[in-house]
Amino acid sequence: MITSKKFTPFLLLVAFSLVFIIEWYTPIHSDDYRYSLLGLSFEKHFHHYMTWSGRVVADYVSALILAVNSRFFYAFITGLVVIAFCFLVVKTPSRSFRLHKNDVLLFPLIFLTYWISNPNIGQTTFWIVGSANYLWTNLFVAAWIWGMYRICVENITATKWYMVALSLFSGCSTESIGPFVVALAALAVVYDAWFHKTVILSKLLYLCASIAGALVLIFSPGNFIRASGETHQVWYQKPLTERIAYHLTERFFSHQALIWIGWVVLVLLGILAFVCIKRNVTLSRVKTVMMWLMVCVGIGTSLIMFASPTYPDRVMNGTFMFLLFAIAFLASNLLDTGQRVANRGVAAIVLILVGVFIWSYTLMLTAYKRVWQQDQVRLQIIAHEIAGQQRVFTIPDFHFSKLQNSGGHFGFFHDPLVYGEYFGAENIDKVKVGFDYSVLATGNKQILNDAVTAWFNADGDIILVSDAPVESTVEISSDSKRYTLPVAQFKQATINQAYWYYHSVPDKTIKAIALVP
Repeated sequence: MITSKKFTPFLLLVAFSLVFIIEWYTPIHSDDYRYSLLGLSFEKHFHHYMTWSGRVVADYVSALILAVNSRFFYAFITGLVVIAFCFLVVKTPSRSFRLHKNDVLLFPLIFLTYWISNPNIGQTTFWIVGSANYLWTNLFVAAWIWGMYRICVENITATKWYMVALSLFSGCSTESIGPFVVALAALAVVYDAWFHKTVILSKLLYLCASIAGALVLIFSPGNFIRASGETHQVWYQKPLTERIAYHLTERFFSHQALIWIGWVVLVLLGILAFVCIKRNVTLSRVKTVMMWLMVCVGIGTSLIMFASPTYPDRVMNGTFMFLLFAIAFLASNLLDTGQRVANRGVAAIVLILVGVFIWSYTLMLTAYKRVWQQDQVRLQIIAHEIAGQQRVFTIPDFHFSKLQNSGGHFGFFHDPLVYGEYFGAENIDKVKVGFDYSVLATGNKQILNDAVTAWFNADGDIILVSDAPVESTVEISSDSKRYTLPVAQFKQATINQAYWYYHSVPDKTIKAIALVP
């Protein structure tokens, strides 16, 4: 086992690069356009707060990032935040940012679990607006937990003003996490009052700041306007007992299943802890208590969602964060013992995660590269239609190839009016095509006749684009074989005035395409 703490910076750089590459191939999409238009105007954000959302922190983070309008910056800042978040989780049990030999196992354990067990990594990490809501806010909460744990364990009474700011930001994070930040801050105050018969003013200040943040978030007029919608009112008109029962039977466990790999990791670590205890190895009581506290808070952030009419998968990122903290506390507890069985056990878990990660990352990199190429096609269509003075037109929806799970792709939400406003049109709608059309950006082009053009690539993808419906047969020539396929067997889509036909052949050496009667 590698024990040198000098290896940890290399691991951080590798992890950063892996995130950077995926974000590099992630086009802005969905609500990114809306928040780019929102900009940094105080008036616009105030109106947004009054009519739509109380997530002031996330909304400003979204707007700030998108204001830079740089592909490199998006990739850099996303990689940096993911690594900072994982590093904070890793270093919380030690209450220090100093590198330690245990980090060589702890960091990959947390980073790999973050990747392969994330409930919706496409929407919580590789989406600017989604990351602002579910990654950046978790970053603030993780920094707050690191600070509060250190303050409580080391009995620090002096006011840390960065903790005041973090308390405010954490309280104003998300609706499922904010109340528990307040609860944890209150727990710190009550603990001192109960066991030490004193109230530390700095902790009381952190509690007040977290309450202020939560109030700003939860009591936003925009939240009440959204809740008054017809769809939400159907939920709120149901009896409370019915809502709770539905949440517990239909949503709670299915959402826990989204992060099942994380729970498995925690259970495996628990088995290691049991083995160590059987060998009379002493584990830290404080870290054990913190592990259970993080588990309870994580479950609480999921249970509290009974109050919400919707429960998107990405919201589970809050529960997932506390699960990561529980894993970090237990793994750190085991590694601190210095026992060979503990070190080898944690290393074995990391190796298993590495294997799953390699498979997951390979699929994701391939898919996101293709999606980036698809976006180039979409942008070409938009530019062509606007150049032709078209104000209302369509673009193809994104199509992802196979991923580890459905949470790997980003969201497909599309507001035609927002897309239109962003690109200077009136309405840009989307059409679901059901196939990968990236070949239009990267493939070889061949004109078949005055109306039909073909594109094909080395992966066997073929697309015909025609000004009119095609009913003939396509002859495909490769190095070793000739295929004759009726166009009726191709997948089809209509984009504006163009007819698209897609097919894929197993032969990767396509040389030419021809239409035959």
